[in-house]
Amino acid sequence: MTWRDIFDHLAGRRYATVEDVRKIFADYHDTLHWLAGFLIGEELAPACVVDACNIAERQSPVFHEWLAHWAARATLRCAFQREHEAIAALGHAYDVVEPVAAKRPPLSPEDLQILVEHSDVMEKRLDVLCRFVLIIHGIAKESSEDVAGQLGVSPMAVEHAYCVAYDTLQRISEKALPDADKVLSSSRQTKMLA
Repeated sequence: MTWRDIFDHLAGRRYATVEDVRKIFADYHDTLHWLAGFLIGEELAPACVVDACNIAERQSPVFHEWLAHWAARATLRCAFQREHEAIAALGHAYDVVEPVAAKRPPLSPEDLQILVEHSDVMEKRLDVLCRFVLIIHGIAKESSEDVAGQLGVSPMAVEHAYCVAYDTLQRISEKALPDADKVLSSSRQTKMLA
């Protein structure tokens, strides 16, 4: 399964049980751990995922098809609770008077792959607000207004933070692609010599 699958609907229309919730958290453990680690750091990630599982068990989503989405949301909510003060403080820094010159699109599957492969670099280059906005706006494709409401910052702050995050990812992507081309080219040369 790909990381994006966690935001897609699952088939089936049955009621979720506590066992279903636990299974989702077990099946998506690595993805949810990555999400929490990217948002709030590796040292807090395990506790965040456990807290999210506990929240999800208590909420008991109505339909099984929403469990994966709910697991990601619960993880995101726990991460946000740990970082809400820092996000609020950063929101003011991104409240720039000028509107964003050009809106950036949501992340493509290729962008998402680059993000996952280079998340350690991205985590170091982006502040916590940019990381949250990248996930909620760039991957989950929620509007700037919805993201702003969830994070308690202005829509303008969301748009500016997303521009920073998106542009950073594109710069990393530009560096990653030539390296991939070198590996592919080297592999082709080795096959021709053999």
